[in-house]
Amino acid sequence: MCFYFICKRYTTFTSFLFGIPHLDKIFWIAVVARILVDTCAFTLYVKGIQLSPLSLTIPMISLTPLFLIITSFLINHLLPNFLGVAGVFTIVFGIYFLNFDHDTKHILSPFFSIWREKGVLYVTLAAILFSVVVSLQKLAIDHSNPYFYTAFFQLLWATCLTPVVYIVNRQGFLKLFRPKMMKELFPAGAFDAVQNFAENLALLFGLPVYVKAVGNTNILFSSIFGWIFFKEKIHKHVIPTIIIVIGIILITFAQK
Repeated sequence: MCFYFICKRYTTFTSFLFGIPHLDKIFWIAVVARILVDTCAFTLYVKGIQLSPLSLTIPMISLTPLFLIITSFLINHLLPNFLGVAGVFTIVFGIYFLNFDHDTKHILSPFFSIWREKGVLYVTLAAILFSVVVSLQKLAIDHSNPYFYTAFFQLLWATCLTPVVYIVNRQGFLKLFRPKMMKELFPAGAFDAVQNFAENLALLFGLPVYVKAVGNTNILFSSIFGWIFFKEKIHKHVIPTIIIVIGIILITFAQK
């Protein structure tokens, strides 16, 4: 896990070739704040999915774009127009429906479980914090550039995380440096680095709430790939897929 993290971060090192921009106080505040908030959010998320069923917890994380409407306004002073808000709500509903195990649970059961299930509450709090993370990400990029920020923050995060992983699980950390493991993890880290850069570049041009809403559609592509490569049944995903596509179209027109 740690080596994957390191590969992902160091793959972005070439971004420094574009030069180091002037970094003001707001940039450093955004970077430090993101490290703290992101760490808390990830911890809550992991703890939440450990404590409660995935059918209740995972749908809650898809609500992050809704919280972003508020946090982006407060931090970035950006607010989507009516068409954009409609698109965000449409995508969130589609992703929520796609994530949900509606064969065995009531469709609103995650909301009913917020106070009964600690895990659901933790993941809901994580979703709120993740919306703050994206807003801070946008703020730091606006006060630097996506090339530098991608390289700098990923390397900084790896530097902070590596000693922690080594202390917590020294044996597991050392096993990650076996040639076979390194060969498997490096491509995953490299692709994830590309994903990080694409997201940061999108934040330069688009509202955070739009970027996060469209980015969350990765669950849709996971379903499609599951159907193509593993012959998984996706007939129950057709309606959520249509809903998500409609939401993307609305955001596209709103962005214009």
